[in-house]
Amino acid sequence: MTSSKSSFSPRRSARLAAVQALYQLDQSQDQLNKIVAEFITYRFPNKREGDFHYFKPDVELFKSLTNGVTGNLKEIDELIESNLMQNWRLERLPNVMLNLLRAACFELKYESLVPTPVIINEYIEITKDFFPDTESSFVNGILDVISKKVREI
Repeated sequence: MTSSKSSFSPRRSARLAAVQALYQLDQSQDQLNKIVAEFITYRFPNKREGDFHYFKPDVELFKSLTNGVTGNLKEIDELIESNLMQNWRLERLPNVMLNLLRAACFELKYESLVPTPVIINEYIEITKDFFPDTESSFVNGILDVISKKVREI
């Protein structure tokens, strides 16, 4: 994976790590607590300069996103699926995309202190890190629709 930006803020790094952890959770038999602990202990940058090209993630945001998505998974998946184009189902989405949308929807619905444009922009940029083509337009479109339903703008 390459970054569309040369560096990440701690909050963007937390969002990216949360998408990766949620993906790992879907792909493995591991428990969320084990995956979160693994990310914090082994995958996040340590204190030495130059170990990673992005900042150490905001650990509290990372935990909030991973726990929040898993704790509200049914509601979040229903929100996403009800806003997909006709004949599209969650199962058709690439797993990384699905978990990216889950994290973004959790923030839009439950993290009212973060402005809507910030959330949408952050997840568009993260989409570009995983997908080279028009997927960022898809993410922008669906998050825009969902944000209007779950937030008063």
